[in-house]
Amino acid sequence: MEISLLIVLDLREQAALQAALVTHGAPDALVTLALTGACRIQTLDEARQLRRWLAEVRASGKTDFASLNVIERELVRFGV
Repeated sequence: MEISLLIVLDLREQAALQAALVTHGAPDALVTLALTGACRIQTLDEARQLRRWLAEVRASGKTDFASLNVIERELVRFGV
C-alpha cells in the first residue's frame, strides 16, 4: 500500500535528531530527516518500520527519546 507522509523538522528539532542518531541501525528515512530536515515516507511498511525502531530505541534507553517525540507523534497522528 502506498502512502504519502511528509515529515518536516525545524532546525532545533533537526539538531536534536542528529544528536539522537548516535544509536546505530536507524532507518534510512530517519537518517534523511536528520541530514536534510525532511523526508518522505512512501509505504505503510516503511512507516511501521520507523515506528518499530522508535519503540525499540525508547525501550533500550540508548538515546534521549525526547528529541524523537516529534516524529513519533506525527506517525501516531497519521495512524501508524
